[in-house]
Amino acid sequence: MTDREIVRFSGVLVAALVLLVSPALAGSVNLLWDPSSGATGYKVYSGSASGSYGTPSNVGNTTQTTFGSMADCRATFFAVTAFNSAGDSGFSNEIASWPRPEPTSLSPLEVEQGTTVYLAIGGNNFEPGSSVQLSNPGITVNSVTRNSCGQITANLTVSGSAAFGPVNVSVVNTNGVTGNSSVQLSVVGSPLPGVQNLRRTDKQ
Repeated sequence: MTDREIVRFSGVLVAALVLLVSPALAGSVNLLWDPSSGATGYKVYSGSASGSYGTPSNVGNTTQTTFGSMADCRATFFAVTAFNSAGDSGFSNEIASWPRPEPTSLSPLEVEQGTTVYLAIGGNNFEPGSSVQLSNPGITVNSVTRNSCGQITANLTVSGSAAFGPVNVSVVNTNGVTGNSSVQLSVVGSPLPGVQNLRRTDKQ
């Protein structure tokens, strides 16, 4: 699964770079590119602006890598070149990605069946336009408000038949890169009604 259509370049030793949405450590992304005929290795370039890269990382003769130590709360731009004894190729297509989102706190930690609640999600690297996913199909995400890079508020409706127990919460950035919360939400039943202040009414 990729974040966008692959842009392919003609010519020898040019890789087509894509972004994987498979699991990776927080603050990192997985990169994958097509093998190039005749290549003996590849270099990954990165930078904070489109077309402006620093010193490349020689990743050897492999067609994927995990790029870590990304700057928080902004996009990093990537491109790849292939090389052999004749030299380096031109750049692949360029892709950009924020670091993997890191949801680390939830409030509240419990939601009741048959209620509509606001769930505050704290963490890091929540991109504008990011969404929230829950593992319980009985919970509907009505809306998501990104308050900052480190906070999202999701409006949830918990159906009366939502399954009890723990719920995994994930934040998904616009390119599909997903971060799973380090804490879980729990669905609990509605409290039983109580009776208080019983008294006699037959007193004279």
